[in-house]
Formats: sequence, C-alpha cells, structure tokens
Amino acid sequence: MKRRDVGKPFSTEPFNLKNVHSPRYTGLCKQRVLGVDPAKDGKGIVFSFRTKKHKNKPGKNICKTTIKSDPRKTLLTVKNFINKNNYRKDLRMAALRRTSAILRSQQAQPFRKIRGRRGRRDRVAPVKTKKPQ
Repeated sequence: MKRRDVGKPFSTEPFNLKNVHSPRYTGLCKQRVLGVDPAKDGKGIVFSFRTKKHKNKPGKNICKTTIKSDPRKTLLTVKNFINKNNYRKDLRMAALRRTSAILRSQQAQPFRKIRGRRGRRDRVAPVKTKKPQ
C-alpha cells in the first residue's frame, strides 16, 4: 500500500547525491555518475566517478579519490573536475552542496559557555576555608 502525503521518497543507493528516488540523481543506470562520501578517518571526502574504461565491468570502472585539503580547495577541486571534464554539469550544485555539508560536519564544534544558574555557580571561584588547628 502506498503511503500518501509523504513527498518524495528517499533512496539509499550509491552515487545518489541527493538521496532522492529520481531518474536524474540515480546512480545505477547512468553511464556518468558522481559520488561524494566522507573519508573513513573523518577528515576530507572520497570523490568517486565512473570512467569510460571497463564499461562492462562495473566493479572496475569506478575511480575513487580521497581529498583531504582545506575546504575551499576541496570545493574548487570538485567544481573544476565537473566543469573541465564536461562531467554531468546538472549535478554540479548537488555535488558542491554535499561536499560542503560533509566538510562542515567534520569541523570541530566551538566551546559553548554554560548560561544561567549552573554557569554562574561553576564560574565562581571556590571559597578557601582555614583548616582548624
């Protein structure tokens, strides 16, 4: 039974940049596909695409590259690959947005001060008492 009022159904297939069940973003039946995933060690991204070599061998025709440079260089690398190789320009913004989101999630979170009563109590220096003699 199909559920109503759900909007677009999601997809978990590889090479689907938006994780949306749609012919444009599918990574299964297209000859040229892009994939952006977080690196295993949590630093940088794994940029993957399909090559023209080994067309009949799906396991061999995927090229994966790990990019660990700073966020601006990483975004520029992804953008230049898509533009200069004429490689699925319709996926450019989706790839850049996914790259940016992954890199943002890998940044260290800033230290937050505790506000309110607990914060004030923790900030006040403990009172030194004299030891009885």
